Amino acid sequence: MTNRKQVHDVIKNSKDKHLARIREYMAQPSVSREDEAGVRACAELLKGYFLEIGCQEAEVAETPRLPSVWAHYDAGASKTLAVYGYFDTNLVGTGWTHDPYDVVLAEHKPFKEVVYGCGSGSKGGFAAFLNALESIIEVEGTLPVNLMFLIEGEEFLGSGNIPILIERYRDKLETADGLVWNGPAQNAIGDVSLSLGNKGCLHIELQCTGDRWGRGPQGGTTHSSTMGVVDHPVWRLVHALSTLYDPETNQVLVDGFYDDLREPNEDELMLVDKIIARFAGQEASAGALVGNPDRIKHFRDDMDGRDAFMSYCFQPTMNINGLRGGFTGPGTTLWTLPNEAYCTIDHRIPPDLDPDDLSEKIRAHLDAHGYGDIGIEVLMNVTSSTLSVQDPLAKAGIRVLEDWGIEPVIWPRKGASGPPGYFSTLLGLNVLSSTGIGHSTGHGSPDEFLVIEGDGKVGGLIELEQSYVDLLYSYAHYPNEY
Repeated sequence: MTNRKQVHDVIKNSKDKHLARIREYMAQPSVSREDEAGVRACAELLKGYFLEIGCQEAEVAETPRLPSVWAHYDAGASKTLAVYGYFDTNLVGTGWTHDPYDVVLAEHKPFKEVVYGCGSGSKGGFAAFLNALESIIEVEGTLPVNLMFLIEGEEFLGSGNIPILIERYRDKLETADGLVWNGPAQNAIGDVSLSLGNKGCLHIELQCTGDRWGRGPQGGTTHSSTMGVVDHPVWRLVHALSTLYDPETNQVLVDGFYDDLREPNEDELMLVDKIIARFAGQEASAGALVGNPDRIKHFRDDMDGRDAFMSYCFQPTMNINGLRGGFTGPGTTLWTLPNEAYCTIDHRIPPDLDPDDLSEKIRAHLDAHGYGDIGIEVLMNVTSSTLSVQDPLAKAGIRVLEDWGIEPVIWPRKGASGPPGYFSTLLGLNVLSSTGIGHSTGHGSPDEFLVIEGDGKVGGLIELEQSYVDLLYSYAHYPNEY
């Protein structure tokens, strides 16, 4: 028998101390898009936390852009987990009623107490994980598994330097048995959607400029009346885009784009069948599918539940997420013929499709259609990650949720992407996403919060930390009882 229940008691008796660490961590600004000094200060703060819990290694890991943090706790255990996380936060948007760095404690019905602040889930949730580790060490003197931490400061910049960091620490990371990405996993009513993987992401920007094209305005705009005699970069980009995708069939038109797409396996189809049965007649309420069901009135092509779930999990996408060219501001229209136009496109790609290969195919497609002058800049390039439902890491996480009385909705993968894909690609590590019993609101939303005292269905800080403890013990002792 383990001392898990004793660790639970330590957590119950340490709420105030643990909350203080969370508030200190969240109070440190770390907006990667605009505050390099804040990100660096947060990295130093996190390094100090790792040293406090007894990591034998803890250092600020420099990259060509912003720092990350590496730490290693060698417990002499038989199993080792890598841990991914990030400590940078999004830009502070509008609509906040609390200062995002005052980390105010207040009621937020139905929850008796939440803490407001930037990074409520990412920073607050990770500080809670450190609290859980400290509690285990207080009781056991060590941890049940060895842990290697790579916590980045550039998630909101696209995580482009994760491959550099993986190579720097490869000799240790490649000894890990798997990777966990911890955080609060419950939604606002206490349900959990557990994804056993993510699609990869190829995020590109297409650039059409008069200077690159050698036609149209060069070096600046001209008056819009000159369109009678001058070529137009924005129209050129629009026509180039029309060759990439057919909105009638919702198919990518790039030659070879689907060549390496694999069929789902039996376990993945079994999980989809369970999702279909659970959400029959109310498919739009499957949170992992649409994210904001109140904003979705119809599925694409009026597809039914099975087709929707299959497409979401197993088909690639080509999504235009931004177009800009010429005047885009309010007020009196500026009468210009723009000299440049840009389009950002993110592709969500399931297993066996390679983002480098797809980028090359898009380049070849544009060249073949006479658009060789249109530039492509890769903004993000990460492959998919897949965790079999039969994997011991997945089974260990699922039984923790079930022991807490939660029947999770288990998805073969999310349609979204994440930096852990780099760990799968470069190290072959299986990745388990959040199984924490707790709830936080999304990054970037006004008045972000982490639940501190739950409502009986949604866990608070104590339950969140206890469930982190359970995951480590569950995995350390799997397949035996923990």
